[in-house]
Amino acid sequence: MIHKTIRISHKIILLLSFLAVHLIGWNQDIQAQNQVNILEADSIQGGQYEGERVQKILGDVHLKSEHMEMYCDSAYQFVNKNEIRAFGNIQIETETEKIWADTLRYYTNVDFSQLRGRVIIEAESSTLFGNSVDYRFTTKVANFLDEIRLEDQRGTLVADSGFYYREPDSAKFYGKVQLSDSLQYLEGDSLFSNRETKYYELYGDIFGDDRENDSMIKGQYLEADSTGRRLLEGNAWLKSFQQDTADTAQTDTTHIRAKTILSKEQRTPTDTTAIVFGYDSVRIWSPSFASVSDTSKYTDSTETFELWSNAKSWHKQVQLTGPYIRAKIINGDIDSLISHPRPFSVQQDTSIDRLNQITGDTLHADFKDGALSEIYVFGNSKLLRFTKNDQDEPDGAVDLSAPNIRIFFEDGELARMKAIGTVNGSYLPESEQTKTRRLDGFSWNPEQRPQRPKEKMKRRFQPIREELFFELPPRFIRHLKKSHPDSKWLKKD
Repeated sequence: MIHKTIRISHKIILLLSFLAVHLIGWNQDIQAQNQVNILEADSIQGGQYEGERVQKILGDVHLKSEHMEMYCDSAYQFVNKNEIRAFGNIQIETETEKIWADTLRYYTNVDFSQLRGRVIIEAESSTLFGNSVDYRFTTKVANFLDEIRLEDQRGTLVADSGFYYREPDSAKFYGKVQLSDSLQYLEGDSLFSNRETKYYELYGDIFGDDRENDSMIKGQYLEADSTGRRLLEGNAWLKSFQQDTADTAQTDTTHIRAKTILSKEQRTPTDTTAIVFGYDSVRIWSPSFASVSDTSKYTDSTETFELWSNAKSWHKQVQLTGPYIRAKIINGDIDSLISHPRPFSVQQDTSIDRLNQITGDTLHADFKDGALSEIYVFGNSKLLRFTKNDQDEPDGAVDLSAPNIRIFFEDGELARMKAIGTVNGSYLPESEQTKTRRLDGFSWNPEQRPQRPKEKMKRRFQPIREELFFELPPRFIRHLKKSHPDSKWLKKD
């Protein structure tokens, strides 16, 4: 059955909005040592570290400047270098975020810092986890060198590495990019996003699973924006299915494959209509309908497929060929077909191995409960219908032309025909010549009919781990207990 809603779901793409992370670092004022106040420490002493003179601030250190506070086990101020290092259970607080790390190296003259070991950045409703993060405060650019994890109220994003650009509010993530919540999953090799404009690009062997809307996607490039526009390119594949709650099996309803699939949304205050376009070598398959064309369009509000250019569609043993084909679906079954100009329809009669043919200026076909009910061809209609005797053996053919021809079926079998207007026709006795007779414009290409894909649409990467890739630092645990007592990390700790 063809599922009513066939779209590249915006709900999948909403996972990309995890990138709402605001990294605002220390103010550059920290470059001046006299602007950093030591509020607490067990001891302060001079000494040597790695061959350099340092001022050592030791034991339960608490530092404060105009724009930040820092807690750590110890901190070293290099006397002859523009460098500060902090060690052990670091917590940094600004007006907009909190940062935790095991070590910090800060170069004051170039405004560059290196956060290492159990790095956590909490801003607004998002939290980032990493092992190594480089950050420049003036440009507000963060470079996550390995294993990023971003937690948001909507779900989780993970990647191998990436950059976050604070000023343009954009980000780039690389290597095994995965986004997931309870109902959607999306993966690719790299991701670019601009949160301010709500524009996103995902690259490389993309897979998406939207369990809420029962659909999946695959491709090489995915582009999305705030209007609901979704562009999927590179062996694009959109699959819609229904869940069988009895045995939890997936019953395929529709597969759309093309070089490019473009999904748009028409939004009103009360409803949203998805329109899905396919471009270049479009192939559509469902249990009751299949087609090929250069271009296709599906409108979910009317459950209608439209095909253009080199279009062919199949329903059971019937092939329809025409420049334009429109198929309407109701409750998963074909309700009607329209084709013009000069469509050509072939119905295979397997009992006598013959190909019944009809053509004209315009063709309408109606169906009842998925079975062919009527074909109405008007304008320069031509018909070649093969007959059979009582023993179901070939018995010649009827060849006729008329302005309009109507054919009525019962249970898919011919019941009666009606020619309207001036009729020219003849009966052709059974012969080899009759058997192979073809009308002008004949088209029969069963080998082109799309089949249900044998390959499975599946993810490449392992599921996102529920646990973090490091143990939580003590100060972060205390922060969670105070500010987020219901945090899932406390439950796992």
